[in-house]
Amino acid sequence: MEFEAILLLGMMYFMLYCSVFWLLVYYDKRKVMKIDPIPTRFPLVSILIPVWNAEDTIRAAIDSCIALDYPNKEIIVINDGSTDKTKEICEEYVNSDKITLLNKTNGGKASAMNFGIKHAKGEYVSCLDADSFFRPNALIQMIGYFEDSAVGAVTSSMKVYNPRNWIQMIQWVEYIFAIYLRRLMHFMNCLYVIPGPGSTYRRDVLLELGGFDEHSLTEDMDIAFRIQKAGYRITNSINAEVDTIAPDTLRGLIKQRIRWYAGFCDNSVKYKSFFLNPKYGTLGLFVLPTSFIWVGVLLASSITLIYNVLEILITTTKAYLAVGFDLNLVLAKISEMLAVGPTYITWFAVIFLLISVLVIYLGLKSAGEMINFKQKYKFYALHLVGYTILISLMWFFALSYLAVRGKSEKTWKGTTI
Repeated sequence: MEFEAILLLGMMYFMLYCSVFWLLVYYDKRKVMKIDPIPTRFPLVSILIPVWNAEDTIRAAIDSCIALDYPNKEIIVINDGSTDKTKEICEEYVNSDKITLLNKTNGGKASAMNFGIKHAKGEYVSCLDADSFFRPNALIQMIGYFEDSAVGAVTSSMKVYNPRNWIQMIQWVEYIFAIYLRRLMHFMNCLYVIPGPGSTYRRDVLLELGGFDEHSLTEDMDIAFRIQKAGYRITNSINAEVDTIAPDTLRGLIKQRIRWYAGFCDNSVKYKSFFLNPKYGTLGLFVLPTSFIWVGVLLASSITLIYNVLEILITTTKAYLAVGFDLNLVLAKISEMLAVGPTYITWFAVIFLLISVLVIYLGLKSAGEMINFKQKYKFYALHLVGYTILISLMWFFALSYLAVRGKSEKTWKGTTI
């Protein structure tokens, strides 16, 4: 058997193995997927909103914090040198004693978070991006996990807010899948990122670790590694829902994913001691190594698909020109190229498509979303057809950035790279 065929078969079996592995975890934990521990006390939680030039969304973010169904909270907005009307909007809430406003010169999100932590009075610190919104039950669903002293942080379940175009529709399905996968990773104790919207920390742990890394591309991933390196666990509440505004342009999505994926590579190098280390269980032995293999498989699959499509187009064009623009002969040539019986690749594609549909269904079920095919069929179709190629494109840009960049730059939600 040729090397290319062996490699292709290996990639297929790897993808099937990982998919079936997580399906088995789901089956084992399906009865407790939606169960969070009921809190026996309600300690003070400091909600921090770092904000930079978010005049369009900061009001809704603050209102969502005020509306939280939690009896003991303080809301602190850290204005990181905004040059629009953000400060004036926040001052309206200060005047009615609903928030505390801290103003500082621009230093990036991690810098704003660290500034807020120093002023926070709560036993726990909850973070909210200025373009994200708590649902009323979010905080009360997370707080019970901290009654286990080994828990250092709890992540929320993020959903794309009001998707309007095809880019946000694909991300809507992606985030639904992330809710499903993050909950399964919670059970396996292998979460390696603590997303900004809605995540909650034990404040003493953040102080012990010196706060967020202000020079990291992805401070939320860096702090996750450091929390686990210090011996604490990261858990997830599937019921703690937070809506977030996803990029609605291809340019915005590319900038976001360059930051995410380049940050993942940076942190993988920085915390390479996690890889294949039994001390870190499933995270070190399975999730981190397979994440890199998945990227390789993703890129190889996309390149192969694009190559095959181009080959068909080129061959068809040559045939079209060679026969003097005889349409009947061209159609015969196309039929000849497509008249191939089922192969192992075909069967794999069918099996993986069925698994993908099943995973989307389980994600919707886990996230408490209705399938609503009549209204959201475009969401599912776009995700199944375009997600692999789109994410491969994002990884291509991220790896290109890593290849040409110098020292990692500070970023604010990916606005500068």
